[in-house]
Amino acid sequence: MASRIKYGPAIRDIGKSSTRCPSANGSHIFSRIYEKCTHVSGDVRGVYQDLIFNGQGGGETLRIRAIANALLVATGATVNAMHATMRVAADKTISGAAHAIRATLEVAGTTPTPGGTLSALQVDSNISTGWTAGGKDAFISIANVGAGKLTNVLQVPTAAAKTAYLTDPFVARHADPEATHGLKMVDAAGTVYWIMVTTDTPND
Repeated sequence: MASRIKYGPAIRDIGKSSTRCPSANGSHIFSRIYEKCTHVSGDVRGVYQDLIFNGQGGGETLRIRAIANALLVATGATVNAMHATMRVAADKTISGAAHAIRATLEVAGTTPTPGGTLSALQVDSNISTGWTAGGKDAFISIANVGAGKLTNVLQVPTAAAKTAYLTDPFVARHADPEATHGLKMVDAAGTVYWIMVTTDTPND
């Protein structure tokens, strides 16, 4: 049975596994929602969904897929499984913080010991055997596409003393920062660079 959503005054079929929804031959938006809020305090969420796991199985609250299903898909364009934009309208300002994506790891309790492997953000690769890697393939790609340019790659907490290496993610340099390993990166032109790292603990 096809899933259905409320779309204006009528019911619109959004397709099912055996019968896909109609295709578009040009620029097209299949679904769009316009919402507006004028509140002066509190938080507003356009969509709020909780999926509560009460058993030992896993899953995902939201899973979206953009499937390249032809040759040379996105020639001169891009395909994104998700594109999140935080826009500041012309002549408007932000008093607090604004993010296109905010990833939060939350652990509740008084003295929690949840176990497992936890992270606020994980980037994966799932590539079939025998693939040919491209010279610009990477886990994270950074692009400055607008006329105005960002000049900082990361914002990190204020550096803590080197003795705080067990509690803080960013600590002061130690006396003998000799590089022992490197993280590979590549620029848009394909030039390879290395970020030098060390296995030497800062607290020495």
